Amino acid sequence: MQRPGLLRSLATALCLSLPLVACTTVEQPSRNEYALYEAALRAGGNLRTEIEPEDAPFSNADLVTNFHRIALHHEADIERDGSEENSVPNRLGRWEQDINYRLVGSGVTPETELEVREFARRLERLTGRSFRPAEEDINFLILITDPDERPEVADMLGEVMPALGRSFDRWRQSKSLICVATNLYRNTSDDRIVFGMVMMGSELGPLMRSSCLHEELVQALGLGNDHSEVRPSIFNDDEEFALLTRHDEYLLRILYDPRLKSGMTAAEAMPIVREIIADLRPDDG
Repeated sequence: MQRPGLLRSLATALCLSLPLVACTTVEQPSRNEYALYEAALRAGGNLRTEIEPEDAPFSNADLVTNFHRIALHHEADIERDGSEENSVPNRLGRWEQDINYRLVGSGVTPETELEVREFARRLERLTGRSFRPAEEDINFLILITDPDERPEVADMLGEVMPALGRSFDRWRQSKSLICVATNLYRNTSDDRIVFGMVMMGSELGPLMRSSCLHEELVQALGLGNDHSEVRPSIFNDDEEFALLTRHDEYLLRILYDPRLKSGMTAAEAMPIVREIIADLRPDDG
């Protein structure tokens, strides 16, 4: 069967051909349901957009604890709230090469392209990694899809790489996962991230779409966990904050400090993390 332009461009961008992953469909929340959910969150004081909220101060000790929770753990079950009980240790993982991203899907708009480009420039400043739109050598996909195209996107991703197909299929078969990021790591001992993918639907309203872009892009950079006690942060399933906060910027700057290396264990990384935080915020003591 001839694939539409979206899928041809996806295949061209990744230039791979691997076994197909079988996919099924499920009815995800509608545009109206997401709008009602967003309205309820905002009515409850959530989806806040402050970068430095005055009612949520944090100390250097908080940053030490929260970096350990977010960068050196991941959720055992991504459909449960993040907490100590739903947390599995991992080694430090991050990108060591430039990131070439591509936006794919019928839900991509010129406004979204501009928003991602501007946020990517912010991420470049925080990580020291180039994060640019590209037409070839793609290693980061941002998928914003309509319901009608998801079955074929799932099939295409399964052909490209089974792990990508499984990740996309898990997202599209869930009613609770609004958006998801996934990473692929180099098959060595150093845990370098070599490919990232973010998935969300075109049904999301502007603020929830921005919230997904912020959280999932940054989680795909290596801050992969959520935790109920991390605040003020987007890495918390309570949805209090919609956009990357100053606290979260610190976590990203710590992760990409040259004193740290991909593949470090918590025992290796945390003494260095304390030094980095003391240098970043010397007045906190």
